[in-house]
Amino acid sequence: MPLIKSLHEDESTRIVCWNTTETDEELLEYLELSPYRIMKYLTLAPKQAREYLGLRACLKELNLDFDVYYTKAGKPYLPTNKQLSITHSYDMVCIGLSKFHIGIDIEKSRPHKILNIKEKFIREDEASWIPELDEEKYLHVIWGIKEGLYKLDGGNLWNFLHHYKVEKFELKENQMIESWIMNEGNNRRFKAFYKMIQDYYLIWVLDEPFN
Repeated sequence: MPLIKSLHEDESTRIVCWNTTETDEELLEYLELSPYRIMKYLTLAPKQAREYLGLRACLKELNLDFDVYYTKAGKPYLPTNKQLSITHSYDMVCIGLSKFHIGIDIEKSRPHKILNIKEKFIREDEASWIPELDEEKYLHVIWGIKEGLYKLDGGNLWNFLHHYKVEKFELKENQMIESWIMNEGNNRRFKAFYKMIQDYYLIWVLDEPFN
């Protein structure tokens, strides 16, 4: 089965990605879903049904046999003491599970698109240090970090220019990147990380304390 190996795996946080290249029939055979979950799967549109199967595959990898619930704001959670975040892009589905608040994002590399929308999310104080040679790579990572911050915060702050900031960093996988949520003088600092999976950028943000 096309499991992408668990990432950032330690006592506090686990991230699992699943590339749903199987047929629905193959995934259903692997998952052995309960009748209740089969009924839920059958009510979904084809794209959402594939994402649901990918989500169940990730949960199975983590030995979690829970249903996923959602707050009124759309933030996912499990009936456990762990924090949950979910992301998907094309065939890739990922979940992050942590004792810290977590937000994850996965984005397929699309240089032309990310360059076209950079004015919507890149601040002047970020643009000043982004090297031209690797601009689209930095843009993908910064976009993913801000998506992660947005999810971690429960979708309360929507403006990627004013509410989220990423400090200068180098393109090194799994290296901590300092990032901020800013709201009327109440600035909160977070740790962000990224990793390439094939041609996808996987980003995760944690409110893990700074030493």
